[in-house]
Amino acid sequence: MTEKVFLHQLRRGIGSAIIELKENPERDKYRDIVLRCCLRDISHDWQVEGRKGRYLYLAICALGDKGYLEKILIGEFLSRCPDRLFGQLSEILSCYADDGSESSKDAFRAKYKYFASKNGRLSKTFSLDEGYQLGNVALRLFTIDGFFAFKRYATDMGELLKGPHSNRNVLYYDCLITEAEDIFGKKRTNAFTMKMYEKSDAIKSLIDAITSDEFSRRQYQESRKEEQVAVETIVQTAKEMASGEIRHYGPIMRLRRPFLKNASEADVLELAHVALREENETVKGLLLRIFLSSAYWKKPFPLGIAPLLEYARSDNQILYETVLGLLEEFKDKRIRELAMQLLKAKGIKSFALGLLQKNYRKSVDPIIAGAIKRASSIPQHVQSDIVEIYSRHRSAGALPILLHAYQKGECSHCRFGIVKALHHNKVLPDEILAQCLYDSYEDTRKLAKRLLEKRSERKCF
Repeated sequence: MTEKVFLHQLRRGIGSAIIELKENPERDKYRDIVLRCCLRDISHDWQVEGRKGRYLYLAICALGDKGYLEKILIGEFLSRCPDRLFGQLSEILSCYADDGSESSKDAFRAKYKYFASKNGRLSKTFSLDEGYQLGNVALRLFTIDGFFAFKRYATDMGELLKGPHSNRNVLYYDCLITEAEDIFGKKRTNAFTMKMYEKSDAIKSLIDAITSDEFSRRQYQESRKEEQVAVETIVQTAKEMASGEIRHYGPIMRLRRPFLKNASEADVLELAHVALREENETVKGLLLRIFLSSAYWKKPFPLGIAPLLEYARSDNQILYETVLGLLEEFKDKRIRELAMQLLKAKGIKSFALGLLQKNYRKSVDPIIAGAIKRASSIPQHVQSDIVEIYSRHRSAGALPILLHAYQKGECSHCRFGIVKALHHNKVLPDEILAQCLYDSYEDTRKLAKRLLEKRSERKCF
């Protein structure tokens, strides 16, 4: 394996990189690459796929030079590092601590002491949230130092909340009690908080703050239940967004749930007609986004596919992407033909794969394969579409498509879906299954272990 290929595999969290470190006697040549990945957050979307810290720890162990790398990682961890890197380093050092490293345990204690010394004056920016980092360190210490760490953090947090000018926006305490209950048990945790509520002003402040915040959340949720949104409000919001520089769909999407939840059938049809009559294509696209499939709207566009096909070749990206998303909910040979045309012309950038979830035929495999193989990297949304297509259908022609998505895909969570699709289509190679035992995504490792056990049992018979 070349160093370039190794870096590619390691960054994506593929098990082949770990196998290479275990089996290659010249593994030392990869040390700088492993260190570089440890010092730079390599997760694609950590909220979906989780951190890759435990996976990187496997790489460190396979290298056989844990002590040298630990010193460097601790130094970086104790510095002022951004949240994403902090999360990865925290996970790596937790693995060291779980394996008995006193140096890593002391690193967490030192980091906590540093944050505590700031007396609530914690930085909070887009990339660095010291309140979040403090909570993360405290939680790690629950498993390192036991119940003592929980009592200390609960008291320290309560002291910070007592002051009349305490800034709750930088403090993370909402889930403190439930997290302690998960680790130490409800009985022990509640016994402590109930006893100390009467004896400690700090613990009383903490419990009162948690109770008050929970009450405020319930009130907010109740108020949203009564919220109604008029068609005119949605149209006005779309026009305001279109007249400025659009950075995200937030304003229009926030109106979707309350509108669809409380609107009458006449209101829904009115908005659909207004959207189609709209001349500004950006506004039209924003209005149509209300009808994209979601947890609270599972119906196709109410006016059918004919008007949507008209806009499926629009040069306006907002309208184009929205219309393709709406067409995904229909089954019609015209949609399959459109998908094939777009894939041939634009490849995976066309967003056309989603159209085949309900309109797939085995005859489109070569077209999908051609589009996929032309891409050096497979984005998360493309991985997701491929998973949906080949989880709903079976085809031997899926193998080259799924293998390329497995090797080049950005998201390890979606890679789990790719592996399941390979198994579903009965084309999962033994080599890939062996790699999955060391994959960065936990569910992939569990699936591989289960499937290998079944294959082994079948061979015995």
